[in-house]
Amino acid sequence: MILNITKTKEIVFRRPNPRLSLHPSPLPHIEQVKVVKLLGLVLTERLRFDDHVSAVLKVGSQRMYLMKLLRAQGLPVTQLNTVFEALILNKIRYAIPAWSGYFFQYISYLRLDSLRHISTL
Repeated sequence: MILNITKTKEIVFRRPNPRLSLHPSPLPHIEQVKVVKLLGLVLTERLRFDDHVSAVLKVGSQRMYLMKLLRAQGLPVTQLNTVFEALILNKIRYAIPAWSGYFFQYISYLRLDSLRHISTL
């Protein structure tokens, strides 16, 4: 196997509040990063999913705007439901067992944002 050094990144996972912080030296020619997107999941060095939840919310908001445009174009409700499940629910459900604990921190924001979007549809 040949490693593509130009695309290779290194992330070092750390404990949230370590008493003794040991930072390994970076590997030569490999960039050390604090946030990485792996299989569609945004991971930080502290193994927190705040960035992932924010990204999901952003994409969901953009796709809700698309739903509004589709409804304005006269797409029937049954087809709108299909588009909603395909574009929005699948994005939320992807890897939810990994990040669902952080999801509940944002649930009040989601409810308010969803109600705002639904009322404009």
